Parts: sequence; structure tokens; C-alpha cells
Amino acid sequence: MSEDSSHASVRPSASVAKEADKRESAESARKGEPSFHMTEQMRRLSTPWSVALARAEQIDPSSLGPGIILDAAVGSGIQLIAYSNVLKRPSLGVEIDGNAAVLCAANMFAVAGKDDIQRTMDRVVIGDGTDSEGVMTEFWSSLREAGTRAHPPVAMLHLDPARPRDAQNHHIDEMKPSIEPLLSSWKKYLELGPNGPCIILDLSPRLDSEQRSMIDEIVERTFPGCGRTWEWMSRGGGRVDRLSMWIGSLSSNKSRRCIRMGTKRIMSTIEGEGGSVSKIRLREPPPFDSWITIVDPVILESGLQDEWISKAIPDGSGFSWIRTDGRRPLLIHTEPINDDDEVGGFVISSGRVVQHKLSPPEDHTISQTASSLARLEIGSVTLRCSLDPDIHPKLQRRLHKAMRELDGSRSFMVDIELSRDTGDYTMYIVCKED
Repeated sequence: MSEDSSHASVRPSASVAKEADKRESAESARKGEPSFHMTEQMRRLSTPWSVALARAEQIDPSSLGPGIILDAAVGSGIQLIAYSNVLKRPSLGVEIDGNAAVLCAANMFAVAGKDDIQRTMDRVVIGDGTDSEGVMTEFWSSLREAGTRAHPPVAMLHLDPARPRDAQNHHIDEMKPSIEPLLSSWKKYLELGPNGPCIILDLSPRLDSEQRSMIDEIVERTFPGCGRTWEWMSRGGGRVDRLSMWIGSLSSNKSRRCIRMGTKRIMSTIEGEGGSVSKIRLREPPPFDSWITIVDPVILESGLQDEWISKAIPDGSGFSWIRTDGRRPLLIHTEPINDDDEVGGFVISSGRVVQHKLSPPEDHTISQTASSLARLEIGSVTLRCSLDPDIHPKLQRRLHKAMRELDGSRSFMVDIELSRDTGDYTMYIVCKED
């Protein structure tokens, strides 16, 4: 580190990997995935390897100008490593925590192809990610010391700022490093792609519409007229798992995109401009032989329900949303949804209404519930209704046990609120997955 610099470089190497082994042993999160050095906190905050790879594979290499991939708050380095491996670019991570920087550099070394000459330019700079001049001065100096005379610019910037856990109760300025100063600082080092700079902001999935608007305004102030695409990603657990903004040459021609990730790959993608949604309140139980579909909440969180409906519902069929929030949005419709991969990826369950119940299963009614479903040629039922979380798993296990010898279709049970003059009440609906 030079005397006038507040930054220092860590070069991925065998010696750094050896040092990292002393601090934190490398572990793989899932069989078949690389092993990474991480503290417990880093492990909790890091992007899953499958998600990092999927995101990198979404990027068209021709959209990038010349230069390196930069992660200005790199942490464990998993996302940066995925970008570098897929896009075949040298990478630069910036990390204010010296211990995390050493672990990140060791991770970069462990995953790098030993014959990849570009990996010799990989670096982790310890310091303030908002000080672009200090970071680049240190980076270029480190390259010169290693015998590389190149002064590569930044082809792409990724930022995943640390933020308070409950981001809805905090101002976006509490993200570290702060977004606006960082973007302004790096603007002069960003090499432009065909449609402007190449930037991805990885943000809290709990940001509300007002907070997203504030980030839109920051980006517009820093890069006026630059394209932007908000992306919501679900991994199928009944929630939005990732929220990101793709800027400039990485944006699409639509302002919103939602993605359903499988275990290792993207299953479905929908893009559009977004819109509002309204729901109806049922006054009568849903008709037998109508259909109910539980939709991944990412569809409604992104506002892309109309785009999904246009692909999912056959022409001329009737439909209405009967629940638009929570983990299990419900759509009622007159015909089965279209058999289409782009549609099906966002479906949690879909089935034909075959039974109405006034109460959910209880310990003493398991055998009666199983018998009534067997008469409908149902061999299993999944409880997708709101139940006490302390008893829900127990009831599900007992139902599986009571029905394991039965042949028949799969089914699921949902709870629906009905509104009548005498008041609101809950009904439990069994839907057969024909």
C-alpha cells in the first residue's frame, strides 16, 4: 500500500488460500457446488451459488464494453466469481473488512481456472467502495507491481449494499455503502455498453414502492435517461427472494421482470410494464368444478399479473383474484390453466374444486377427512391453508400416514374468506389436481 493511499490490494494466490484456511475452513452449501471460505455472517448474507450463476448467465456478453467486472461491496465474492467465470472477464472486488477481503480473495483463487490468464488480474481491494479514485489507483498499482502495464476500465458494476434487516423501516440512505455517492464516484470509470453503463443493484426484496421510486430517482439523477429494469426473483418458498435493478445496457426494453428459480436454473421469466390488481370477495362457496390456482407471490409483487394471466388463462375463460397478498395468492377460474412452461413455473398448485369444508382437519378428525377424500378418488392432500404453525406439520404427517395406502389423485386444501350479511367466515376448499 502506498503512503498516500487508504487502500490495500489482496491478490488471489495459494498463500492467501492457505491463510484463509487458518481463519475459516471452506465448505460447500450444496453437493456439487464449489467450497467457499466464509464467516457465519458472510454465509447468512451471501448469494446462493445457483442464483449467482443464473444471474450471470442472464447477461449478454456483447452488452458489455471493454474492461473488468467490479463488485463495490464484494463480501464473500460469490456473485463476482460467477460473473467472472461466465463472462470471462477479470474481476475486482472492494471490501472494507480486511478479514472478509482475505476470504474473498481465497474464494476467487479456489474457483479460478488455473490456465485462465485473465485471473492474474483479479484483485480484492481493502477500503472504501465509494472512493473510486483510491480503489482504481491501488488496483492499477497492484497490476504494475505484478508486471501488467494495462489500466483496464470498469465494464460492469455490481453493488449489493449491506442494509438493516427490516429494510421497510429504514431509509435507503442507511444502506452501506450509500448508493448515490457510490454511483456518482464510479461514473467516470464506467466503460459504456451499447445502451449506456452496465450496472446491477442487488437490493432488499422488502423495499416498498416508495423506496423503489427513491432509487429510481437516484439512478435518473446520476445517469439521466438511462434504461432501468426492476427484477423480482422467487425460489418457490412463497416469498420474493431477490430484488434487483438492471441499468443501462443490462436493462431490457421493459421496466419490470419476474423470475422463478428452480434448484439450479431459471424455470420461467415474464417481462412487462406492471399494473395494479383488484380482488373480489366471494359471497358463496366457489362452485364445484371451478378451478383454483395458488400463484407464486412474485407475480403480484412485481405487478406482472396481467402479463401472466394473458398466457395462463385460455381465451374466453372467466377468472378473478380472490387473494392478492401473503404467501398464497389465489386465482379462481372456469377452465384449467394453459400447459405452458412459462406459466407453470409460477404455479404452486392448481386444481378443480371438489369439496367444501367448514373446518380444517383436526387430530380427532384425520380418519374422517381421509375417508371423505378417498371417496373422491383422492390419494393425498397437501394442507395449503393457514393453520397454527405448531400443529400444521403434525396434521400433515398424520394425513399422509392415513392416506398412504390409498390410490388416487393428488389434492390440496386452501382457506377462503366468504363475506355474507351475517359476517365473514372461513371455508376450507379441497382442489383435485387432475
